[in-house]
Amino acid sequence: MISASKAAANKMISPLTSYGDPFLFFAQVGVGSFQEKSGHPRFKTYNFQIDTGNELSWIQCEGCQNKGNMCFPHKDPPYLNSQSRSYNPISCNDQHSFCEPGQCKEGMCTYNVTYGPGSYTSGNLANETFTFYSSHGKHEALEDITFGCSTDSRNMKYAFLFDKNPVSGVLGMGWGPRSFLAQLGSISHGKFSYCIKANNTQNTYLRFGKHIVRSKNLQTTRIMQVKPSAAYHVNLLGISVNGVKLNITKTDLAVRKDGSRGCSIDAGTLATLLVKPVFDTLHAALADHLSRNQNLKRWIIHKLHKDLCYEQLSDAGRENLPVVTFHLENADLEVKPGAIFLFREFEGKNVFCLSMLSDDSKTIIGAYQQMKQKFVYDTKARVLSFGPEDCEKNG
Repeated sequence: MISASKAAANKMISPLTSYGDPFLFFAQVGVGSFQEKSGHPRFKTYNFQIDTGNELSWIQCEGCQNKGNMCFPHKDPPYLNSQSRSYNPISCNDQHSFCEPGQCKEGMCTYNVTYGPGSYTSGNLANETFTFYSSHGKHEALEDITFGCSTDSRNMKYAFLFDKNPVSGVLGMGWGPRSFLAQLGSISHGKFSYCIKANNTQNTYLRFGKHIVRSKNLQTTRIMQVKPSAAYHVNLLGISVNGVKLNITKTDLAVRKDGSRGCSIDAGTLATLLVKPVFDTLHAALADHLSRNQNLKRWIIHKLHKDLCYEQLSDAGRENLPVVTFHLENADLEVKPGAIFLFREFEGKNVFCLSMLSDDSKTIIGAYQQMKQKFVYDTKARVLSFGPEDCEKNG
């Protein structure tokens, strides 16, 4: 269906990744073919948030500037799709397209992705050339990658960053035929890996297929698809704080008949979300543990909407902070204090706050809690392998 799936299996792409405030994990992607003064077509590089919870990739395009549409703030201009030689909108008559029923407008394919109440992106479905940096020092171009050219976005999570927002779009890595992973075909064989390092100072990569670096002592758990979601669901059996298992009802962790609840793991969710009963139990256990530390003073920071915060009265305040363990099927994801709490200077004080949030309907293990761990997804075997990793070793 696409050129990428016909590419030689030994073609190697390893997009450079970065992670930084506020918990955005993104990859560098070259998009399009533009005429340069030298006479050679050249791509333009954008940052795509790595989203393992959704299927479709998309970028903010110039059409968002049209009357009645909306762009989210970004430090760079929208993608100039009209100037790209390789940009090709998809016709509804194209039998081999990823056009979905009811997504046609004036004979052309459109798309709409909803991220939450009032948060969505919509636009045109198109094929384009994506170019990726390879860790062997070359650039590899993949033609006819299907993606969304966003002409209207509302209430996106990047908006509060204003012109400092580094992200132009999303690299969809979830379940489904339209995902970037699926479109790679023999290049990926349904496998990819990443390692999230706080405040990147060294290159880290999003790796695919046989080019994933092998690691020893990784744990493995099962991943599932709970339709219609494209997210990778895992079987969360319980949560512990410093080895003490919390009293959590199994029904709060299990998937319901309507597809709600359950637990997924997503690099595109900024920080972990827990359904309210689970969050309240964890919140109480952490508060109880930290109340015994004489070098901490509890704060409530209304400006940041945080109610489990502590001022460090001395350097000893960071000692003996708790570890949270997510007990998955046949595996334990251990989260160290540096990935549980957000440490900041606030009003001249050294303060840290819980970096997990309560949610009405879902539990998602987010990017911040995945720091300093390597994750290897094998969608054909339907397993996720993970373990502590020095991400600077380009794992």
